[in-house]
Amino acid sequence: MKLFTDHGINFVPHFAPLHYLPFITRAKSLKSKPALACGGFLNSHFRSKSKKRDVDRGFGEYAFLTLSQNPRIVIAKLKGGFPHIAIHAPVHAFQDVQFDLCRYNVAMARRKPTSPQGGFPESETNGRYYDGKTLPIARTEADKEHLLKKHYPAGTMIEVLVCDQLPLPEDTKVICYAPEDLAIAQRVGDALGSAWQVRLSATPGIYNRNPEHVQAVEEFIQLALDDPLWRGNGIEFDNV
Repeated sequence: MKLFTDHGINFVPHFAPLHYLPFITRAKSLKSKPALACGGFLNSHFRSKSKKRDVDRGFGEYAFLTLSQNPRIVIAKLKGGFPHIAIHAPVHAFQDVQFDLCRYNVAMARRKPTSPQGGFPESETNGRYYDGKTLPIARTEADKEHLLKKHYPAGTMIEVLVCDQLPLPEDTKVICYAPEDLAIAQRVGDALGSAWQVRLSATPGIYNRNPEHVQAVEEFIQLALDDPLWRGNGIEFDNV
């Protein structure tokens, strides 16, 4: 994808709690909420604090990735002790996939067109309003290029929004932030016959790996590996 590689971007991360890994590995894809719902996942599967916001703001049909290597939410979750991973999707995975870019945090941005000051202005570097969304997005190739050229070098958090789902190729990588999490991720890959590489990375911020959270994650993963039809038990990871 020249759009990405021209800016030195070789992969696009998706951050997730470690216990989602069996589902992602089995599906070999990152899925939107509607796609997950079609696969039998209930509302309890989604992040409790953002699942409604995404839909209310018009972004419910997307799988979310980001160009940020260390988003604040992941730093916060690791500091709170809950195991998280990064899925590094190589840029060629986006070659024939419909996706949009957003320079605003969809879950956190409160300003919208009906706000007293109005919404964020449309422009070639901010994007445009589409389909009733409350935030502008870059959809055309020209707008994507202008948005990246201005905001990526500045370190702005840019969300990569994939319609429906993103198939993940064999050169996808799973990034872990503790040797113990690495061992768990490798066990998942071995059990499901995955070719994805599992790697250890330096922790963004502080990782206070919590034994209670870890035990819940390990039990969850074992259940998911034992039963391909199991769809989770609503494990809470958003209030840490």
